Formats: sequence, structure tokens, C-alpha cells
Amino acid sequence: MKDLIFLVDFDRTITMNDSTDELMNQFNPQMVEDYQKKFRRKEIRVRDYIKGLLESLKINKEQYKEAVTKNLIIDENFKNFLKFGYEIRVVSAGTYENIIPNFEKEGIQIPLEHIYSNKLEFTNDGIKLTFPYDKDDCDEGISKKAIVETYKERYRKVYFIGDGYSDIDAASKADFVFAKKGRYLEKFCNDNSIEFLSYETFADIIDYIAKNLGGKKCL
Repeated sequence: MKDLIFLVDFDRTITMNDSTDELMNQFNPQMVEDYQKKFRRKEIRVRDYIKGLLESLKINKEQYKEAVTKNLIIDENFKNFLKFGYEIRVVSAGTYENIIPNFEKEGIQIPLEHIYSNKLEFTNDGIKLTFPYDKDDCDEGISKKAIVETYKERYRKVYFIGDGYSDIDAASKADFVFAKKGRYLEKFCNDNSIEFLSYETFADIIDYIAKNLGGKKCL
């Protein structure tokens, strides 16, 4: 069994803003506002939020790539976090098509097989969202909990880094959680006595690693 691994959310975790929201704000900001209200009222699930917004777009793959990279901001400290050399996996309720172009733009090299997310298909009839890691019709379209459980069988300690509602099931199974300050996951961890550290950027996580893990690569 290996020592430890970090499972990391993408939107508002690796990034400072939400890739789907920023994309939609370029084409239909009113729809984003309406969907956010529906989500807060618990009228739709995470998977419905993403699916409804993205499948409404009438653009091709290249146009999508250009738009999704236009305004997204990646935490400038994330690259320094990667320099520690720990094993990481990206686990996102967004899509591969949101993640990969932004990593490419920033020169971030994470193997495709180390990314778990939902997937877009671009056809002549429009955009279709598929859920390759769905389990039991979970709210997010991707079962982050199942992914955490899989890695707990292989690693002595699984750290989870996230921020929002789509991360709560994963956080409940992880050995330790980093929860973004002021976001839903932080409240969930507080309310459910889950061991966690609040962070604002990856600089806080880097400090934790340096103080508690020695900043050394675990083989």
C-alpha cells in the first residue's frame, strides 16, 4: 500500500472562479442567474445545473475551448503545490472540456488518466453531456465518494481538497479535508465534525504540507 494521495476538485479549488459560470456568462448570463436560484432552492441537482447550461450552447468544440479559457483564473499557488511531487488526482463535477484546455493554457501537465470528470460530446445536433463516473444516479453525475473509497484501498491516507456541495460526500470518506474558507464544504465539515483545514488559496495548503508532512515526496 502506498503512503498518501491528494484528490483535488477543480472549480473554485484549483481555479478561483467557476469555469461553467464564466463560460455561460459570455453567452447567456441570465440563464446562469436563473439556474443558480433554482439550485439554491434545491429545485435542481448539480448534474442538472451543468447539463442544462452546457447543452443550451450552440457552439462547436473550438469555440467552446476558446470561451472556456477566456476568463478562468487558476490559483497561482497550484503549480507550487504540484512541485512537492505528491500523487494527485483531479476529481470534478464539471467536464474534461473545461479542465484540460485550461491546464494546457497554463502549462500544467497532469495525465488524462489522473482526471475524473464528466464529458462533453460535440455533434451536429449540439452538445451532449455524459457521465462516465456516475453511480446510483448521484446528484453530481460523478461519484466522488466512490473515487475516494477506491483510493483508500490503495493508500494509507487520502487527502481531499474542495469547496462546494459536490464535494461533501467525498469529504465524508476522506482521511483529511481541506475546505475552502467561506464555502459550503467548510460549513458541512464544521456541522458534521469532519477533520479539516480551512484554506483560501493553495498557499495555505502548501504551508500545511511544509509543517506537517515535511514537504517531501512520498514514494
